[in-house]
Amino acid sequence: MNKPQLDNRIAREKEFHNNRFSEENRDAQGKYYAAIKDGARLFEQRLMIISKNSDVLEYGCGSDCMSHRVAGASRSVTGIDISEVAVSLGNKKSESLDIKNTEFTVMNAEEMDFKNDSFDVVFGRGIIHHLDIDRSFSEISRVLRADGTALFWEPLGHNKLINSYRKYTPDSRTIDEHPLLKSDIDIARRYFATIEIKYYGLTSLLSVPFRDSSFGDGLLKITSAIDRALFTLPILKWQAWYCLIEMKNPRPS
Repeated sequence: MNKPQLDNRIAREKEFHNNRFSEENRDAQGKYYAAIKDGARLFEQRLMIISKNSDVLEYGCGSDCMSHRVAGASRSVTGIDISEVAVSLGNKKSESLDIKNTEFTVMNAEEMDFKNDSFDVVFGRGIIHHLDIDRSFSEISRVLRADGTALFWEPLGHNKLINSYRKYTPDSRTIDEHPLLKSDIDIARRYFATIEIKYYGLTSLLSVPFRDSSFGDGLLKITSAIDRALFTLPILKWQAWYCLIEMKNPRPS
């Protein structure tokens, strides 16, 4: 991608997310996340464990950042985002909560200003699929210390039914983003020696219409168990909606 194309893409992402964080525009899709709450819960649990006494980077903090939740256990927490709105909200919340060890700054995630080996933990939710995949994994690996961990919660892009839904809801996403593919995970393996992936959201999506009923919790437990069994099959795991990616042992540049 040449520089004018890169600059245009980044400008589009900045505009979209400034608008989104000023006035949330994805409420219609929010109900579906009930189907993958087990994965979201595990993401947060793992993050709290690995962030203890660590220098942490929230990579694409967004308006609903998790930095404030891990700050109490962490040595330091830095949040970056391309959106000035998100960064302003993060700093204001730190001030209102009197949290001293957080700092939020506007930065291009594909070309960060940090020195090599700056962080013990790098984490993010729904961010990598907005970026140039190779540049993103390269930068995450570069700023992560040798014994550090990168943890990401990301959508996948192989399920045709889910992709059809995405096609008919274009206003909920940018024209440049793409849910991660197996080939994108292969790129990550160039930069990390150890990668573990857990998959979420296939038959559990059937529980969404019943999410607020007494029947819904039981159905979610059953379908989530079915999903865990299905995802043991290599061909089916890539049909999941979301994945939890944990990466360690960054390879030397």
